Amino acid sequence: MARAVPIDGGGLGTGRYARLHVLLEKTILNVDVLNLDVHVDQATADKIEGIVKGHDRTPERERAVVSAVLGASAAYAELKFLRGFGREDFVKGSLGDLGKAYQAKLIDRSEYDRVNRDFAGWFAFLGDRGVEKGDLLKNRGGASGLRSVFVDNGGKQRMDITTPGRPPMRTLLATYLAPGGELRDPLVGSLFTRDAQA
Repeated sequence: MARAVPIDGGGLGTGRYARLHVLLEKTILNVDVLNLDVHVDQATADKIEGIVKGHDRTPERERAVVSAVLGASAAYAELKFLRGFGREDFVKGSLGDLGKAYQAKLIDRSEYDRVNRDFAGWFAFLGDRGVEKGDLLKNRGGASGLRSVFVDNGGKQRMDITTPGRPPMRTLLATYLAPGGELRDPLVGSLFTRDAQA
């Protein structure tokens, strides 16, 4: 029996360049929406350190960071929802970021089509409940595939799916780092901000 892919950040990189973080809030309403942590392998963290350490943020360095993260051999992403919203809004927002990643050529057409086709079905279990404050979406990816687990705010596991191959992990990370998306700027910025404070 194959061993399940772990669903945490164990065995990944250490140090401040191994983690990207964002607390996303809607500034007009001043409402926290989600907390996202991305944790990459040590080789990727070392690449990021070489790009970021001692340098100001520039468009070229931002693109280099994104390229390094998308090339990670292993990664873990944990998204904690800090407010509730409907399933349709969640699906629409996620697929919007997928479209931005495809338009920016961060993912190929087959990956775009796969996720666009299957995403709503993966999250059909949300039904009328939607996403609630305190829900968690955990993803761990590597060469063998991407494991995605949804845990509700009561601690119940509501989804556990594994998609084989390396491309699904890149696609997930690309949706977070798509140009024009709400997460790219603060995620990349978290690396440069921490470096400036060091």
